[in-house]
Amino acid sequence: MKGFALGLSLSIAFILGCAAAPLIVPRLSAQQQATGVQRWEYVCITQRRAAADIDELNRYGAAGWELAPSRGNIEFCFKRPL
Repeated sequence: MKGFALGLSLSIAFILGCAAAPLIVPRLSAQQQATGVQRWEYVCITQRRAAADIDELNRYGAAGWELAPSRGNIEFCFKRPL
């Protein structure tokens, strides 16, 4: 009898916990930004001429873009916070 009462109590507690979970912990949709998560936007440019690229790279830096790791040495990728 004690085993049945314990099993019943645990089952009821589990069911109540599952029912109350949405009230305690709200769902986070893909459209919402989680607290403390930094989101970025990116832009990549391909190297054409060294002199022209330096001016273009400086313009991106002045606009708040930060140089990010990129693929090889013919492409420059920048990121900045959204």
